[in-house]
Amino acid sequence: MVLKTKIAFALALFWTAFVTTFSLISIGEIGQEIPIPNKDKYVHFLFYFIFVSLWYLFLNKKNPNPKNKIVVLIGAISFGILMEICQGLFTKTRTPDILDVLANSVGAIFGLLFITTILKSKN
Repeated sequence: MVLKTKIAFALALFWTAFVTTFSLISIGEIGQEIPIPNKDKYVHFLFYFIFVSLWYLFLNKKNPNPKNKIVVLIGAISFGILMEICQGLFTKTRTPDILDVLANSVGAIFGLLFITTILKSKN
């Protein structure tokens, strides 16, 4: 069980680093040819859906507790807000966007609903 907990932690930490990096670098022309309105909001949703799923899996393996849901959700939403603030403060090519915060938050909520449903169905 310790190995599974360490793997869950490593995955959650990797994903956090991934989200941080892609929140703060310039992505330039990547995806510009895809004609989907507000496509970046889908990316935000997906990033935080996975973010919450991985962190909840880790916390649930380390110490199963009903409070983990709130901790992970508040942590993810706070992290999303922090990333938007950092875009405004520390980058020249990225700007903070309240709709990104909303997409992050909705992704986090759906991620939590998804992972808790999956875990309930396994038990």
